[in-house]
Amino acid sequence: MRKKIKKHFNTQGLCVPLKHYMVDIADKLSQIIELVENEEYFTINRPRQYGKTTTLYMLEKALQKEYLIISLSFEGLDDTIHKDYKVFIKSFLIMWQEQL
Repeated sequence: MRKKIKKHFNTQGLCVPLKHYMVDIADKLSQIIELVENEEYFTINRPRQYGKTTTLYMLEKALQKEYLIISLSFEGLDDTIHKDYKVFIKSFLIMWQEQL
């Protein structure tokens, strides 16, 4: 028998509904999924600690059965990569290759 996970408040990074107390974002996710299904563009642009990473994580989980999800993060890239477009493109393609 599995031990029940005790929820707690998470103040940094990804929130997981089974582990963390969080606002129900089901309505927000359904709106974004509708945009995806209608082949619309959208942005997720909010201040720090507003749930962007969690929203993208949950969106990925919701869409992974019907879509190929490629999740890339530029967070760890050195600033010098952005100064030379050839270096950036090479780094970007390597990231894509690793995800595929």
